[in-house]
Amino acid sequence: MGDAANRIRQIYAAINERDVPQAIGLIDENCRYEDLNFSATFLGKAAVQGLFSESCQAVPADLQFVIDDITGDDLAVGITWHVELNEGPFPNGRGVSFYRFSPETNKLIYARDCVEPAVKPGKAAFILIRWVTPLARYWLGQKPPVSAHGPSTPAPNDLPAPNIVLIQKLLWIATAIYVGLLLLSPPDWLPGEPAWAIQPDTMAEILNESLNFFFILPLLNWMGISYLQAPSVHPAVQGFFNLAEAWIFMFLPLMLMDGRSRQLPRVGLWGCAMFLTNVFLMPYMALRLGKPAGTSPDSQKKGALARLFGSVGLTVGSLAVMWFCLNQPELGGVLSRFDYLGQQLAGNRVTLAFAVDISLFWVFQIWLMGAIIPVGERIRALRFIPFWGLGIWLVV
Repeated sequence: MGDAANRIRQIYAAINERDVPQAIGLIDENCRYEDLNFSATFLGKAAVQGLFSESCQAVPADLQFVIDDITGDDLAVGITWHVELNEGPFPNGRGVSFYRFSPETNKLIYARDCVEPAVKPGKAAFILIRWVTPLARYWLGQKPPVSAHGPSTPAPNDLPAPNIVLIQKLLWIATAIYVGLLLLSPPDWLPGEPAWAIQPDTMAEILNESLNFFFILPLLNWMGISYLQAPSVHPAVQGFFNLAEAWIFMFLPLMLMDGRSRQLPRVGLWGCAMFLTNVFLMPYMALRLGKPAGTSPDSQKKGALARLFGSVGLTVGSLAVMWFCLNQPELGGVLSRFDYLGQQLAGNRVTLAFAVDISLFWVFQIWLMGAIIPVGERIRALRFIPFWGLGIWLVV
């Protein structure tokens, strides 16, 4: 391990001294450098020199890379390291790396750096993996693994019909447009800030609306329980926000009764849509189309969970409408509140996103209820009534 370890220490020492020529002197002409902070691979000595030069110019002089542990042989080593700023640990500044040297030139021929992520999803990463895996199989043209009990007889919908494949592709395109426009596009494209440049005022707005989730905190304050004061939010925006939240809340029993989605992480996807962003519903609708349509005898039966979620959703949604129209009468009548909401839709990206979400909820409500309620039942028409149709169907 001595030679490779010593050369890596020399490279790190040169980078810490911001001596790029010294570090580049140990890089092979055909080096392949993979820094997983970047989507592209740096191929060749000149590309690596550009990476080193840019990084040395971009970070302050007192930011230093410290090797914690190193192991390997004379040609290849793996290391763990961390970053210090003014001799103190830098947040999210840990990493692991692998380096391999050329036996012909004794210079670095291959490297891969993996840096600690700033966002740590924890167990949510498992849900994300389960969500992404069917998509990866679909685009890569791979078949799901065969069961240990042997291959089963394919269901009629195991191979999607051309129109189903088309709808799947349209849903994935719609997901990309949703993320690209509503979450990531610059202010020149849509009003408000994108997710990558969100301002403290917008974060405070989102936090205030969330603290008034389902009107729990305002109602507790009204009853005299004031350990935490409800933030002041315009009733039009607060009512609009809670109506959207009550609607997606009622989707859980609907998704659980959906026979196509039994193999999908329904609770996890619903949780992401409920508490993170409603963009998760479009991938769910796309993924379920690739599943068999068969259902178990009990899959469409409504139980206590459906009645509970329907009752809570109807209560919160009705309260949201009253809150929108009547709360804080000094702010004017219903028309003035719609006017305020219109101004928010024209200038606030968060409110605009909720408006898009509500439109999608109606489409997906019609779609999913139509897949569950048998054709010919009079109650099937409830699916066309936005929000209240779903709530009444869950409760009845």
